[in-house]
Amino acid sequence: MPERYLFDLHIHSTGSADSRLSPRAAFRRARELGLRGLAFTDHDRLTGASSPFWDLVLVPGAELSTGWGDLLALGISELPPAGLSVPELIENIRGQGGVAVIPHPFSEALQAICMNEHVFDIIHLVDGLEVTSPKGSVDNPRARRLAGEHGKAVVGGSDAHSVEAMGWGFTACEEGTAEGLIDAIRKGKTEAFIRR
Repeated sequence: MPERYLFDLHIHSTGSADSRLSPRAAFRRARELGLRGLAFTDHDRLTGASSPFWDLVLVPGAELSTGWGDLLALGISELPPAGLSVPELIENIRGQGGVAVIPHPFSEALQAICMNEHVFDIIHLVDGLEVTSPKGSVDNPRARRLAGEHGKAVVGGSDAHSVEAMGWGFTACEEGTAEGLIDAIRKGKTEAFIRR
């Protein structure tokens, strides 16, 4: 069986006002969890950090706030300009060689951050859906079913805002580099699961 590498692709560092997780603590915890890599997806900003470990990959990313809900941008080199519509944001992300992933897609209780019915407006444009949200009201099974129905990648992340929360959800793929992971998401060749 091919080797699989594990990534946590939804982590908030102290670059997000609502997080108390320092990049240094996140990198240490990632090593403890046996991860190949992680993505700091701070709110509307790219976090300028670099991995202190040669064997731990940092995937550049951000969680973008939109009028429809949050959108993860992975593999980007700069933030998209302000004022873009959600389809234009996705086009910008993909134009940078990145992938667009809808985090915590469905939750009636979290209307401000979850896209809910807007997911269906852009499902043909995005590269994947997060299916491991730890938020109790999020419908992860529905997100997984929709990804399967539309041939989209399933993505795992912990949406961690503290070191204790890291490692809830993982993305697994056969590629151990940031570029390989992004390509695997683009091709729908990832697995996602919740750590029990």
